[in-house]
Amino acid sequence: RKEVWPFLLGHYSFNSTYAEREYLRSARKGDYELVKLQWQSISPQQEKRFTKFRERKGLIDKDVVRTDRSFSYYDGDDNPHINLLYDILLTYSFYNFDLGYCQGMNDYLSPLLFVMEDESEAFWCFAALMEHIGPNFNRDQSGMQAQLFALSKLVELSDCPLHEYFKR
Repeated sequence: RKEVWPFLLGHYSFNSTYAEREYLRSARKGDYELVKLQWQSISPQQEKRFTKFRERKGLIDKDVVRTDRSFSYYDGDDNPHINLLYDILLTYSFYNFDLGYCQGMNDYLSPLLFVMEDESEAFWCFAALMEHIGPNFNRDQSGMQAQLFALSKLVELSDCPLHEYFKR
């Protein structure tokens, strides 16, 4: 799974060579560290005047401590994997500041971090996943509405009586 997910999520091209992937992995690790450094370098004085940062940080704080705690990878106090979840989610909220962080993103990241076993690789796989499902987290629910509309059309084509029943 560790080898396949980066391809399936579009982090790596299917026709890339091992050397190209190693180069990308190294470059992306540096890119990840730069974005992570952005939020890590915010001083307490800056944080007082950065409402969005405080809000996102608070949401992530609440969500990561509830993430898959019955799973041995995340159980126990002061679990380093919980800290990695936190760091990746806060870094992602800076990487894609327009989308930011929404409740539920932690549940998508959790299995990726477990499988990838690497902070940077998990981040980039998560970012690639968010490219596909990120619109589902839009505050205006436009992504969800588009999916429901597509599902409605699919049901209409495949089972017209069922579609008519749902319309009522």
